[in-house]
Amino acid sequence: MNSESLPQGLKRQFSITFALVVREMTTRYGNKFGGYMWAVLDPVLTVIILTTVFSAIARIPPLGRSFALFFATGYAVFYMYRSTSEQISAAVEANRALLNYPVVRPYDTIIGRFVLQVATLFVVNFLMFGCLYLAVPFEALDLRPMFVASSFAIILGAGVGSANIVWFHLSSTYQQIWGIINRPAFMVSGVFFLPEVIPNPYREILMWNPLVHLVGLFRTGFYPTYNPDYVSMPYIVGMSVFSIAFGLFLVWLFDAKLREPK
Repeated sequence: MNSESLPQGLKRQFSITFALVVREMTTRYGNKFGGYMWAVLDPVLTVIILTTVFSAIARIPPLGRSFALFFATGYAVFYMYRSTSEQISAAVEANRALLNYPVVRPYDTIIGRFVLQVATLFVVNFLMFGCLYLAVPFEALDLRPMFVASSFAIILGAGVGSANIVWFHLSSTYQQIWGIINRPAFMVSGVFFLPEVIPNPYREILMWNPLVHLVGLFRTGFYPTYNPDYVSMPYIVGMSVFSIAFGLFLVWLFDAKLREPK
């Protein structure tokens, strides 16, 4: 009996996840291929625009010879975290009608969005850095730190987004406050500067932001001579694991509450 229940449960979970992914693609991007392509091109165009603006202000990058590459290696990590957090935080609300079915749980909506988000981010980064390579050939590539930093940025974003599912549902005021507090995150995540140049005690405060560590780790994959001694893998792993565990625990704890309208 038990030997049959596990495969059946996995099969049912796969069917639910696949159905939610298809539904997410239809509702978020429409039935046309252009809708998905725009979602992919949006961050790429953002990098091009912001690179042009910051290049006019600081023509010499803090690292390497290409400001476009320096900025892209920072923005890519920040975008992976921010977009994942935003998409996951709206997973339950966007699929609220499906929660009337007992077989669909809030967890399922999170898994569905997470799978689609990971696939989308892979395409985004492939196009972004593929286009950059044509314009600015890379000196070297080390995929390991890029993969590790990307994975933990997505996990951190999923954890924050999962917790915000509950907080947003319980308080619309918190949702507004979070939006205000989260706006300067782009400015303090090491996207367009190196933490080494920030004087203390501001640098010590900056190190509490896990995105700073993730950006530094990601950049080592593109700059072989760059050795950011401030990057702490225990801190990255600890914050990412804690965020996803705490977020999913909150979703489990407030399962019944999340099924109710706001």
